[in-house]
Amino acid sequence: MAEQVLSESAWEKFSSFVQRKIFRSYRARLNYQYKRGGWDWLAALDEMAHHAILGGYFRFNKKGGTLLDLGCGEGVLQDNIGHENYSYYIGVDLSDDAIRIANERRGNEKTFFYQGNMDKYVPPRKFDVIAINEALYFSEDPLKLLSRLEAYLETDGFFMISMVDKRGDHIWDVLNKHYAFLDENYVTNIKKITWVCRMLKRAA
Repeated sequence: MAEQVLSESAWEKFSSFVQRKIFRSYRARLNYQYKRGGWDWLAALDEMAHHAILGGYFRFNKKGGTLLDLGCGEGVLQDNIGHENYSYYIGVDLSDDAIRIANERRGNEKTFFYQGNMDKYVPPRKFDVIAINEALYFSEDPLKLLSRLEAYLETDGFFMISMVDKRGDHIWDVLNKHYAFLDENYVTNIKKITWVCRMLKRAA
């Protein structure tokens, strides 16, 4: 009886299943979801308002500056900032497939996307702004993450963060004890989902 050989496609599906279902790999689950369009909704009309607020923060305060986007997904925030409004941009996400899509659609000579875990990622330089858009919930220790990243902010730089209201309340409570909120906006879409968007930096 001839030995059965799995095709690469079948092997990839099997490997993904093992990682997702047996080893419970969050990275594998994300890749599976991105491959099947499971995160396409992030670019939908009803998601645009909170992206636009963060984009506005950057353009108003740091137009022409540098940006690190952690938990960037496919790079939707970059669309709302506009490539003409920054000099250098790095996006980082845990999902290999999100990064592949981001580089294919949005990568250029000053825009780079890399796979990485934001809790472990070491930036290559300082940035004017570090954005964490709809991703801070996934950090093992949000306060520790921001404290570490302070070393990679320019002297007059700041964080800009967006989280769904209520889901991020406990994180905001912790950050409020250590950071000054420079501005904040609440935006609610047609589905009655509310986001809290804030600019912040370490309190003096």
